[in-house]
This record gives sequence, structure tokens and C-alpha cells, in this order.
Amino acid sequence: MLITNIIISAIGMILLPLVAGYFIAKRFQLSFKNFRGLFIAGALTFIASQILHIPFLYGLTAMFKNGTLPSPPESWSVIFNAVLLGLLAGIFEETSRYVLFKYIMKNSRTWEDGITIGLGHGGIEAIFIGLMAISTLAQMTAMRGMTDLSQLGIPADQIEAVKTQLTSFWSQPDIMPFFGFMERISAMCLHIGLSVLVMYSLVSGQRKWFWFALLWHAFVDALAVYLYPKILAGSNVLLGTLGLESLVALLGVGLLLYAIRLRSSFPVKNEAASI
Repeated sequence: MLITNIIISAIGMILLPLVAGYFIAKRFQLSFKNFRGLFIAGALTFIASQILHIPFLYGLTAMFKNGTLPSPPESWSVIFNAVLLGLLAGIFEETSRYVLFKYIMKNSRTWEDGITIGLGHGGIEAIFIGLMAISTLAQMTAMRGMTDLSQLGIPADQIEAVKTQLTSFWSQPDIMPFFGFMERISAMCLHIGLSVLVMYSLVSGQRKWFWFALLWHAFVDALAVYLYPKILAGSNVLLGTLGLESLVALLGVGLLLYAIRLRSSFPVKNEAASI
């Protein structure tokens, strides 16, 4: 049942942005060419942000480990990591959106453009995570039941850690993979709302909306990073995960609903000017 649920969840993550895209294009009467351009722009913006974000994160981690940067006290490490990781996610992703709207897609200023670009940003992330879930399942299935993991080229000092990961993976509740799918829905709502806010900062000429988007993004990510280890260490991982995902959903959907209220503050749709 667990394998089936992982596959269903992963396929759901991959199809989610495509299905949502179909309904958005139909609802806003966007041509396939125009929708494709906006969606791809959002997807490439996410990829560009990660090309910068991930190496920066690795470099920062290395500097903390080698003592170049002072590490926080042990008692503060969890909250420090949560705040730092949240801020970095907000800085890189919201700045990438701002650069896209400000310097590349200067004619894309309608609410529909913001929605579609946000879908591309969150959608490509969902597709990547869905593909990673399938890849992880394939790896875990291949290693399941193996008595000598060294045959896979795993260093001897890492074998016990891999065995622990295997045990944890195969002992998770059957329903757990669906929380990942739920998280992607919340994240897509969040990304769509954030894209609308960043675009609105340019439409309205008020930079505060960009900073609001950045800090909201940072808060949601920091909250998840801070609470997840506590949930894993708790007595009821399933209930704790449900609570966390419900909270993230509330923050993501809440932002999307606010972005919907801003629709009347945007210029009227002009499809020809969106690309």
C-alpha cells in the first residue's frame, strides 16, 4: 500500500500544475501560446533562483563547519537554522520574481499574468519533487532487503545511516505520502500569491509589497523548518504532520485569497502585451 500511495502522490504532484494550468488558461481565456510563455517564464525563474540559492547554501554551510563563520550556541541552532533558511528562500525566490517582472517581462502587468507566472514557479517545483519521489522510491526498493549495502559503493562509515534511512522510509504510515501532495497544493497557492504580490509592488509603485512577499515566504519556510524536527521527535508523527501541513495550507491559501482580492487593482488584461 505504501508503494502505491507514493506513486499516486508523485503522479499527482506532476499532474497538479498541468491540470491547474488547463483550468486557469480556460478561465482567463488565454491562448496556448500566451499561457505557455507565462508558465515557462515562472518555471525558469524558479530554476534560476535555485541555481544561485543552492550553491550559496552549500558555501554558507561549509563556512559554518570550518569555522569561517561563528556557529550559534547549541540551544539556538534549531531556531537559527529555521530563520536563516527561511530568509534565504525568501530572498532568492522573491528577488528572482522581482527581476523577472522589472527587467525581463516589463509588459506583463496584469493580474492574470501574475497568477500564471506564479503557477509556473510553483508548478515546476511540484513536478521536480514528484520526479524525486519516484526516484527515491526506486532507490529504496532496490536497497530493500539487501544484506551488504557496500556492494552499492556506500562507504562503510555511512552504511548504518543508510540502514536507518531505509527503516524510517519503509516504516512510515501508508498515508504519509499524501501529506507531500497536500504540501504541494499549499506551496502552489503560496507561490501564486507571492507572484501576484511582487507584481503588485511594481504596478502600485509601493516597494512594501515586495518586502511583504519576501517576509511571508521566509516566515512560512522558517516555520516548517522549525516545527518538522519537533514533529519527528514527538510521540505522534502522523498527527503532528497533519497539523503542520494544515498550518502551511492555511498560510498558503490565505495569501492566495488575499491576492485574489487585489485583482481589481491591476490593469485590464491585454493578452498581446503579456509576452
